[in-house]
Amino acid sequence: MTIQPGDVFGFWNSLLNAYVACQITHIVPANQPDEEDSYAALMLHWTGVELPSIDQLKQVKPFELNYYFWNELDHLISEGPIPPNYTYIGNFEVLVQEQPRSYGDWDRENRQYRQLQWERIPENKRHNFKAASKADGSQQVEIAGVKVPWGLRSISLDEVPDLTDYTELDRLPCLTSLKVFDWSSALEDYVRTHDFIYKLEINLEAEVERIDLQHTLITDITIKPPIIHELLLPNDMNQIILEGSLQHDVHIKHEQEGHGIMLQLNGEAVKSYRCLSGLAHLSDLVLYAVDDIDLGDVIDRFPSLQSLRVGGNPGYIRGIEQLYKLEQLQMFTTIDMFGFSGDQFPRPDQLPQLHTLWMTSLPDDAAKTIKQAYKQAAKQGLDLYIRQPRKPEWLVDNLDNPFRAWDGREGITPAQAKKAASLYKQIRGQLRDLAAQAQTGDMSSQDVQLQLEHIFSTYIEGFNKLDKRKVFIYTEEREEIFDAVTPLVSGIVEELRANQLEIDEHALWEYTDQLRDF
Repeated sequence: MTIQPGDVFGFWNSLLNAYVACQITHIVPANQPDEEDSYAALMLHWTGVELPSIDQLKQVKPFELNYYFWNELDHLISEGPIPPNYTYIGNFEVLVQEQPRSYGDWDRENRQYRQLQWERIPENKRHNFKAASKADGSQQVEIAGVKVPWGLRSISLDEVPDLTDYTELDRLPCLTSLKVFDWSSALEDYVRTHDFIYKLEINLEAEVERIDLQHTLITDITIKPPIIHELLLPNDMNQIILEGSLQHDVHIKHEQEGHGIMLQLNGEAVKSYRCLSGLAHLSDLVLYAVDDIDLGDVIDRFPSLQSLRVGGNPGYIRGIEQLYKLEQLQMFTTIDMFGFSGDQFPRPDQLPQLHTLWMTSLPDDAAKTIKQAYKQAAKQGLDLYIRQPRKPEWLVDNLDNPFRAWDGREGITPAQAKKAASLYKQIRGQLRDLAAQAQTGDMSSQDVQLQLEHIFSTYIEGFNKLDKRKVFIYTEEREEIFDAVTPLVSGIVEELRANQLEIDEHALWEYTDQLRDF
């Protein structure tokens, strides 16, 4: 159908266990002839047990978001096409004339759910939260002898090392995120009574038998390393991130066995999915920095997945033909994953619920076959994004190239991507040579520090020159330039310390940052 401003669609929100509705307010034309238009979708303040008629919605107002730090309408531009699970209801006059500036995906479930949760918190506490969130840094409070801004949103407990009474944190009305380094019953009790802390990062220094987050408002938790035996979750848990390898089985207790939860496993934690139990109905699985993965085994363990995202190092996928077993699969994405052919990938009729298929940096033959196979499905509403096909020789050349994603990225030329890879190989070789030279015992710590500064000046100046010819380095690229060498620096600093050579890593990064023009 042809989409018009004013069109209203309804869809099921599984978190609310109800239907919700949105209105298309603007159509944003595509930049390229072969691309889909985008649509500004305004969520409406309505829920129901069944789809409404258009007359039922004509008096409805836009849905406003003011939970935590939000203060705006739920009005975003999303790339077309309209998802197939959106049911057309009718058309009435556009409620908001101004086109939004923000972009997002079509999944609005969590935003609406969290807004309704927020409205259950006592009004006086919400008022204090909003007041503190708007305060400048001049107003301070004292926590365990340390002065911090009254409007502080996140705190790491190593910043207040003398803190013994966690209720002192109540002096921070808009505290939502907590970073801790151990776990205790006192901390558990405090988190359970707090109305706003929803994000928790636990950096464990010793093994913990059990972490009980039941009856808390925690929705996002990161544990690194996950040296625990049992993790008890609240019903509204949204995201779990595990970093580091698991040395033993971990039982996760959740009333819905993972339904509605996104589990993210990074690096060494990827292969630890076999150690997890209690997530038979997990909704969303994200695997990052994958070397090798058997999707058949993953699917057997998490048969109810609605979303599966896999990012390689680059990495290899086995068992991709088993995807058809995921009867509820709506989204499948890969980045830098290889080892499969297009003929192994399931046909569109085998994945009837699929509405998003994004595959970036994949085997050349697979890219062509999958794109052709799903061409008709894309015309019918599938969000299809297949790009950066790679030939076998590319994989050989880029196995250890942290800038491989630049090859084919919009706004970056092949020459720029090639030069970035060359600069990385150069600095990696120089650091190896320096480490070997330092082991002879002929260099002092000061000598090594100066040599490191010289090596990094060459690296950064190389990118300065590249960017000067034609600006292409923005926030993402800048972070990638530094992220590429961070593990190299950590490695050489550790190696040098083993030889009684002390390096000021902080000073090195400060020096490097001052050199950049991008």
